[in-house]
Amino acid sequence: MLETNNKTKSYIAKLAFCATFFCLCVIGLGAFTRLMDAGLGCPDWPGCYGHLIAPLNDYTAQVNNYVSYKAWAEMVHRYFAGTLSILIISIIILIFSRSVTRTRSNIIFAVILIGLILYQIMLGLWTVTLKLLPIVVTQHLMGGFLIASTLWLVYLTNRNNLILKNNNPNLVKILPWAVGAVVILFLQIMLGAWTSTNYASLSCPDFPFCVNSQAMSLHLREAFALSPVGINYEGGVLSTVIRQTIHMMHRLGGLIFTLYLIMFAAYALPKLKNSFEILKSIYLVFGLLCIQLCIGISNVIFKLPLITAVAHTLVAILLLLSLLTFVCKLVLSIRQGHTS
Repeated sequence: MLETNNKTKSYIAKLAFCATFFCLCVIGLGAFTRLMDAGLGCPDWPGCYGHLIAPLNDYTAQVNNYVSYKAWAEMVHRYFAGTLSILIISIIILIFSRSVTRTRSNIIFAVILIGLILYQIMLGLWTVTLKLLPIVVTQHLMGGFLIASTLWLVYLTNRNNLILKNNNPNLVKILPWAVGAVVILFLQIMLGAWTSTNYASLSCPDFPFCVNSQAMSLHLREAFALSPVGINYEGGVLSTVIRQTIHMMHRLGGLIFTLYLIMFAAYALPKLKNSFEILKSIYLVFGLLCIQLCIGISNVIFKLPLITAVAHTLVAILLLLSLLTFVCKLVLSIRQGHTS
C-alpha cells in the first residue's frame, strides 16, 4: 500500500513538473506575442476571425489589418495555453480522486489552480475585448506566474525523495526573511510586467540613468494610473516622460531586490553552513539573479533584442521558482526537524 501511495504522489509530481514546463512555454510565448505587437493579431476570442485555426495569407485580401504572422503568434500561444489547461485539470482531478493525494496542501493548491485558471480565461477574453488594457494584460501575465508557482509547489510537495533531515534551529529565523524576498521579487516582476504592457522598455536609452546627459522628473501618479487611457496597442498612448518613470521604477525595484538578497545572504549563509541541500537553492537564486541583471542591462544597451527580451521574462519566472524552492526546503526542513 505504501509503495502504491508513493507511486501516486510521484505521478502527480511528474505531471506537475510537465505542467510547469508547459506554463514556462506559455509565458515565453506570451512575451514573444507581446513583443511582436501581436496581442491583437486575432481581434476575437477564442478563435481567430471566426476560425479555430488562424487563416492563411490569402485571407489578407478579405480582412483589413490582418497580418498572418501576428495571428499565428497569438493562436499558437492560445493552443499552448489550452494544452496547459488540460494538464492542470488532470492534476486537479487526480488530487481529488485519491485519498492519499487529498492532503491539506494539495487541496489548497488545487483550489488555487481552479480559481487561477478561471480568472486567466476571463483575462484572456478581456485582453482582446478591452484592446490590451495595461491593467488587464499585467494581471494576465502575473496570473501565468502564479499558476507556474503553484504547479511548482505541487511538484515539490509531492516528491517522494525530498527528505531533508536537518535540526538546524536557525531555519525558523531565516524563513520570514526568505518569504520577504519572495514578496519583493513578486512586486518587482509586477513592475516589469507594467513596464512591458505600457511599452516603456525602450523609453530610457542609457544606463545606469534614464538619459545620462540630463536629469529627469518623476510622474508617479500618471505612471501608475489604473484607469483606461485608450487603445494600448503598438506603442500605446502614454507620453515619453511617463514611460520613463515606469521604466526607472522597474530599475529601482531591481536594485532594491538585489540589495535585499545580498543582505539576506550575509545573514543567512553563515547559519546554513551545515545545510548543503538548502544552500544549493540559494546559490541557484544568486546565479539566476546575476544572469537576469546582465540580460536587463543588455536590453537597454542593445535596444531590446527579441531573444534577450523573451529571456528576461523566462529568467524572471525561473528566479521566482528557485526562490520558492528555497523557501519550500526551509519549511520542509523545519517540519521534519519537529517530527524527528
